[in-house]
Amino acid sequence: MRKSLALILSAGLLLSLAACSGSPAAPDCAGAAPSGESSDAITATGDLGADPSASFPFPLVTDTPQRSVLIDGDGQQVGLGGTVVTSYTVYDGDTGAAVGAPQSTALVVSDGLPAGLKGALLCTSTGERVAAVIPKDEAAEIVTGATGSIVMVFDISAAFPQAADGADQPAQAGFPSVVHDADGRPGITINSGDNPTEAKSTLIKKGTGDPVAEGDSLVVQATAVSYDAPRDVANSTWEDGTPQLWTMTADAAPTQSTWQPAGIAEHLIGQPIGSEVLVVLPGADGGAATAYVVDLLGVLPSATQ
Repeated sequence: MRKSLALILSAGLLLSLAACSGSPAAPDCAGAAPSGESSDAITATGDLGADPSASFPFPLVTDTPQRSVLIDGDGQQVGLGGTVVTSYTVYDGDTGAAVGAPQSTALVVSDGLPAGLKGALLCTSTGERVAAVIPKDEAAEIVTGATGSIVMVFDISAAFPQAADGADQPAQAGFPSVVHDADGRPGITINSGDNPTEAKSTLIKKGTGDPVAEGDSLVVQATAVSYDAPRDVANSTWEDGTPQLWTMTADAAPTQSTWQPAGIAEHLIGQPIGSEVLVVLPGADGGAATAYVVDLLGVLPSATQ
């Protein structure tokens, strides 16, 4: 493999930044890659988040994905549908040489990732360093032109759950009703004929994390339903397959990668991470209002923004 070979970790891509949060429940780790003789042969030095300078006997070959934990994490494990923020380095299993420079990104741990990559990241946690060996038949899905096994070393700087993990709060009168499926995805029911003309919000779940502050870059899951089409979902990160990054300022404008509505930040600032908030925003010039259910998953540290 040449050092110029392009990495194609694009499936489930979220952000090229770091973040922090917890997990709503113990995940199913049945799909996580097991440790094995090949992955156990990998060592890596250096501080977490720095170039790990991995070494291993080569050629390093495996028939199935393997991973070994080099540094234990200190957070809850991320399950399928959750997001990890990681720096990583890729190595040629045949020569031991690094393939390209270290990279940093955030990835949704989903079935959209190559199986070996999903197996390497599933059930990792914040503060963990993981070494993985991915066999030849899967390596080319990750590194263009790979001709043998690849070795990947991941430093997990943060792990987000798929959904808010806060405690359920009593339903409040005057708001749409919200129910959830087993994964935490919300469904919104709006009473026919309603069309609020003033903004309002209420907690559906109350988290235990730090409160969201003005200026924070907030990672969210969100669902929007318009009062003039209550049977249809107008926007949903759940359907899109990735959370979004919303800016907690009053003048935040949507970017190409987000549909954050104007005026929603003031209803999220002050709420603890892990909460789920129901926000109703009136339509412009007397138009239809929109209900938003927003899961507050984590905040990007200021040093990464």
